[in-house]
Amino acid sequence: MTAVAVPKRREREFPRFKLPLAALIDGKRIEVCDWSVTGLGLAAVALTQAPGDYLAVTLLLETEGSCLELALNTRIVWVNADERRAGLQILDPAETTAPLAHFADLYLAGRVVQSGSKVYVLGHQMAEKEDTKAVVVGMTASSTGNGLAGRIFGLLIFVVIGLAAFSFLSSIVYKRLFTFEAVSASIAAETVTVYQPRDGVVEFAALPQKVKQGDRLATIVLDAPAADGKSIVEVLSACDCYVLSVDHPGSTYGRAGGRMLSLVRQDAPLYVSVRVPFRRLANISEKPQISLSYLDGVEAKKVEIVSIPKVTEYTTTQLEIQVQPGRSLDPSMVGQPVLATFDTAPWH
Repeated sequence: MTAVAVPKRREREFPRFKLPLAALIDGKRIEVCDWSVTGLGLAAVALTQAPGDYLAVTLLLETEGSCLELALNTRIVWVNADERRAGLQILDPAETTAPLAHFADLYLAGRVVQSGSKVYVLGHQMAEKEDTKAVVVGMTASSTGNGLAGRIFGLLIFVVIGLAAFSFLSSIVYKRLFTFEAVSASIAAETVTVYQPRDGVVEFAALPQKVKQGDRLATIVLDAPAADGKSIVEVLSACDCYVLSVDHPGSTYGRAGGRMLSLVRQDAPLYVSVRVPFRRLANISEKPQISLSYLDGVEAKKVEIVSIPKVTEYTTTQLEIQVQPGRSLDPSMVGQPVLATFDTAPWH
């Protein structure tokens, strides 16, 4: 038995594209949802003609700044009245459809792009070839103005992107050459450590954030009554302080001398403790500009160094220095991390 190849429908012999175009049919603008060089697919259309009827169509190849009107003779292949769609076969010869074929070649080459409702041709102006017999509608004054505005807008975008890229690269180079960040930094102050006075079970009071001098901080339930017969010892606050941390678990046994609480006096001077690599000591001696970034978004610029430790006080790898906070701080903020950046540019 011999197999007979059935030829495809001519309007399906070429690749179809989803790039939306438009067409004029009986003076009405119709959406072309897909197309090829030999066929058109129409959407949102109500045709009164039936399949097999002939239909005159003006295809609009609209790009930003120009419009090419291509008069075509077509035949209706199918109509779906429920979905308001239809398919047309282009009957004109290749000489007439040459602009459409050229437009398809540009699309396949990636030079036709769509942005929103606009279509752009990159590096090419839509124009009529010398051997094209299609009717070309010249650009109006308004379209010329729109094209010029589009080119100016594109140039501005290019300039803005170029400046942003230059600024970004300059910032990276500047940071590489002249800035470095601290290994760690945090808000600090002189603390008051409360130690356990006697062996026993530690029971903490309901501690507020602030305590006054003489407030009860905790009680110690002794193993055995003391010489005065008391079996409970109260631990009182020695200052008007903020409770920084509880260093011993409640309702547990502890030995005398163990850490119970860490307090910060309400009038204690606050500073930022910064750790930097020891190799940065030469940079520190040159008085760099120091910037601090806090967790609440506040930034302090050009803060001063309060103190640099003596040679015997720093480790072999890191150097701890104290700098001014550059803003008002609350003792409750002690321990919060801070980002410290050093700028060593010679012109500062």
